[in-house]
Amino acid sequence: MKRYALGIDGGGSKCDALLLEESGAAVRRGRGGPIHVYYDPPEAITASYVEAVTQALAGMAGADIWVAGPLPEGPPREAIQTTNRLAQHIPATEVDSAFACAQRDWGLIVLAGTGSFVHGRTPDGRHLHCGGLGPILNDYGSAHTIGLLGLRAAFACDWAPARHTSLATAIPAALGVADRKEVFRLVYVRGISRREIAALARVVNAEAEGGDTVATRCIEAAADELAEIALDVVRELGMGDLSFPVIPIGGVARGSRLWWQQVCQRISQVASGMAPLLPSVTPAAGAALLALREMGVAWTSQLLTRVAETEEATLQSRTD
Repeated sequence: MKRYALGIDGGGSKCDALLLEESGAAVRRGRGGPIHVYYDPPEAITASYVEAVTQALAGMAGADIWVAGPLPEGPPREAIQTTNRLAQHIPATEVDSAFACAQRDWGLIVLAGTGSFVHGRTPDGRHLHCGGLGPILNDYGSAHTIGLLGLRAAFACDWAPARHTSLATAIPAALGVADRKEVFRLVYVRGISRREIAALARVVNAEAEGGDTVATRCIEAAADELAEIALDVVRELGMGDLSFPVIPIGGVARGSRLWWQQVCQRISQVASGMAPLLPSVTPAAGAALLALREMGVAWTSQLLTRVAETEEATLQSRTD
């Protein structure tokens, strides 16, 4: 049987699956909906996994599939075994996939997507994980935080000249309503979801990039929140005197230049040896790399280059 590596990564907004050949060439990717157990019913989560896996394996038959990442029992596994064989499942965590997509074994992971967390790991294996407990308890600096700050800023727009902001019109437009009165109804009558609030982070970031002072303050405030957590991790693990990579994961960390600059600037104040490291592949590819390694395939420079180049083509095909 021909062997393939399937990497799975997901969270509060989506489930990604990427299929690699043993050579490192990306074959196909799939995407399903959110898979966060706190916010979505079991049947929706199952459907998200099945959709992502089915898309990634479309046209495949009679192959050994080595899977790394989350893969529940039942329909998600059956989607693989309908026409292929599930050779092995490596239950890699978000942290495992994040380090793998940067080809590092230790350092500082700063994840900010719909939710957020910071994870630190030292060369001797000590580690500390902070955050990841949802928007009420501690999704500091996340897309949800930015969206909420943007909503509040939009409603404070008329209080004083210093609070004037383009968010007052940009946010209603993004939510598909006429004005802030309708936004109020969305929030308190219909009930706006965590995911819808998080989606507003893109609006806040766009207005900040366009020069809006209030939106910029929202981005910087969110960045400062998560930077404080990162500083706690650095201090607790004694990483201040080390040279270590800081790896951004998630839509905010990877997509907001202002947010990322602020986080890095804050961390560098206590750890001059920190080095921002933008992964060349996605966490789903990182998970697939873990599956390849379990298959006995070495992470050579040629293989890593092939993964990056061919995955880019699969990402482009999803947007065409």
